[in-house]
Amino acid sequence: MSVKEAVPIAQASPAQTGVVDLALFAPRNESVELLAQWNQYRPVPMARGDDGWWRASATLPDGTYQYRFRVKSLSWFAQGQMVEVGDPYAVQILIDASDDALVRVKDGKRVWVDFQWQHDEVLLPTNDCLIIYEMHIGDFTGTPEHTGTFKLAITKLDYLAQMGINAIELMPIKESFGRQWGYSLRSLFAIEADYGTAAEFCHFVDECHARGIRVIVDGVYNHMHMDAWMAKIDYELWFHRENPDGPDLDFGPKFDYGRREGQAPQSPAMRYVADSIRFMVEKYHIDGIRFDCTSAIANFDVLRELSETAYAKVGVRKPFICIAEHIPEDPAIVGREHGAPMDAAWCDHLGRRLQAVVSRATVSNLSPGDLEGLLQAMDPQRNGYQSPYRMITFLGNHDHKRPMQMIGEDGQAFGEMAFRRMTLGHAILLGMPGIPMIWMGSEFGMPSDKSPDPRPLTWSLLENGDNAALLRFHQRAIALRKDIPALRGDGFQVLLCDQQRMLMIWKRWNEQGSVALLAANVADEPADITIEDSNADDGDWIDRYTDEKFHMAQGKIALPIGKSQVRLLVRL
Repeated sequence: MSVKEAVPIAQASPAQTGVVDLALFAPRNESVELLAQWNQYRPVPMARGDDGWWRASATLPDGTYQYRFRVKSLSWFAQGQMVEVGDPYAVQILIDASDDALVRVKDGKRVWVDFQWQHDEVLLPTNDCLIIYEMHIGDFTGTPEHTGTFKLAITKLDYLAQMGINAIELMPIKESFGRQWGYSLRSLFAIEADYGTAAEFCHFVDECHARGIRVIVDGVYNHMHMDAWMAKIDYELWFHRENPDGPDLDFGPKFDYGRREGQAPQSPAMRYVADSIRFMVEKYHIDGIRFDCTSAIANFDVLRELSETAYAKVGVRKPFICIAEHIPEDPAIVGREHGAPMDAAWCDHLGRRLQAVVSRATVSNLSPGDLEGLLQAMDPQRNGYQSPYRMITFLGNHDHKRPMQMIGEDGQAFGEMAFRRMTLGHAILLGMPGIPMIWMGSEFGMPSDKSPDPRPLTWSLLENGDNAALLRFHQRAIALRKDIPALRGDGFQVLLCDQQRMLMIWKRWNEQGSVALLAANVADEPADITIEDSNADDGDWIDRYTDEKFHMAQGKIALPIGKSQVRLLVRL
């Protein structure tokens, strides 16, 4: 039973009682009252400290209880009115008319997250080895009638592990308004009740770790929803009164990281966001954060402080990654080892070029025949990224219609041709520099448009032969990515770009001498292709996708290549 379905009843244990402290940061407000289940919601005046926190205490038996606050608002749209709000720091809330927060007492103490970790000692993959799977919990195992949950997602983790996925990037999992993507936030602490409890999220993370899968969460630190509690308490303490970004980036109340309250070292916005990051890393053992819409935050000092907050909690105990969604791209945002705010960033321009080539349709004014533009976008050095591990690469993500939808709707390719193009696109993705990311369902050809409304995966598609074969291809391609060191190396060189015949060849290598040669035929007709000027050893080579053998003599390999095919050659 979910938190939204029933109000929990306190389960008292006379032998165990504890003092519970409740607090609300409202330094400029004149009146704050506590309304709580344990005293039939009779208003209890709270005391304001010099630090701006209003506090009250209660001695409670073990159990789970509801509470909320009543505040005299300072927000311009509710000035002087008494408004009832939830606790911005609560980890679980009831989404009903009350917006009550939940507090739990166990063994005489307040418990924030009640979970015993089992798999903290499992070695997790480092950033240079990641294969990321972008997931929306609600749609991953949801139906049109019911949203997916952490519990249900756990039942699919073996499926992901067998595919070779070793990192999951979760779309927002904090309490938000509506059954959508989760970017209209009510709180930065409360777990989305539709998905499960805080303990159930811990269980999900722990089960991921048991399988060697890292968990990266989508952090929304630019804005909240207009009906968020902090907006009702004292809007301009946390947010800009007027959004300075303009309509295209006005997603809701925008955090004002520049505002100071008295002599405080941090703005109220920075303190709240940083506290939420520390809580996520410490309590939920996450392995990375994807920072949403960093171009709207537009302040590298703020982003650096937030990423350093996360790393300070991680220490050296495990790998971690901070990823920016920064559009339009700016490579200066990545390279923490050299003082930049983030470790890596979504490469949206590369993704759109790959979409155009694979779908054979114009995407964002990018030509489907521009192989030269695609190969240039694949090169970290030419694009200012310096290292491939500063690039998060993809064929699709939640901000685009799914690749299969694009191939059919825009490229007018269906059936066998559509599946060939899906295979082509992901073969290129997994053979190019960068950290590859797969949008959930793409691995078996799930089609759907871009929409924040529910679009649950149609798992029954795997009963079809073509969809199942596409999944098997992903399993093999990911295994090859992990097995061939050259595909994880820094080396990248374009050997051929034949736009007339839609052929391209590139070389990958690492410092230890592993070399791979990749040839792609983007056209819908088979061709003959010659690999030359590769500075690779003569002798026998093998295509790891087909197990066909070829011989290099005097630096050349002549080989046939099928329509929409990628060959991956390594030295025997």
